[in-house]
Amino acid sequence: MKFGIPFVFILIFLLVHCVTSSQTESPEQGRSGKSLRLQYAQELETKVLKVGPAQEISIGQFALQSFSNTSSRFFTVSTLSPLKSNEPLEPGAIVLRKVQVDRSLEFEEGTTKFHHATFASIVEFLVISSSGEPQRILGHSEQITSRTIPFSLEDTESKEKIANSIQSAVEEGLQQIVSLKDFPSIYKSQNMFQR
Repeated sequence: MKFGIPFVFILIFLLVHCVTSSQTESPEQGRSGKSLRLQYAQELETKVLKVGPAQEISIGQFALQSFSNTSSRFFTVSTLSPLKSNEPLEPGAIVLRKVQVDRSLEFEEGTTKFHHATFASIVEFLVISSSGEPQRILGHSEQITSRTIPFSLEDTESKEKIANSIQSAVEEGLQQIVSLKDFPSIYKSQNMFQR
């Protein structure tokens, strides 16, 4: 019996503490469920790189696929939709605007003998602040070298190397975005911290 009264007080204290904690946490939980809007320039759907007289690589599709697959590693909640050319930029949105692949061929000096090719990609993001101000972020890939003439009959790697360089540029750009000083931590994915 003498243990009953302190036990009741402890139960009441724990109950009050749990109710208070749940009330203070609920706004935070509501915020973490807030959707982070990811968008892309609609023209990326048809952006291509000409690699021969009649051959094209859909670098825009590579960029969109990388953006879609990689964003979940950086952001907790995301939706991905096209941004039409006349649509206004909404505060809090992240927009993938451009992709570009630079390639160069090197030949042995003074000859026409092929030596190597390099590929490097750049993507451009716009991050729209809560006040509606856009900030431009560029993601770059490292140069990828190929010893085979790109898109020749013997080449089976160039398309994959271009896709990998775009993926690398997208990752680098997203890493910069989540590192921004004023980027809200509620949007950051747990996966990002577990990597």
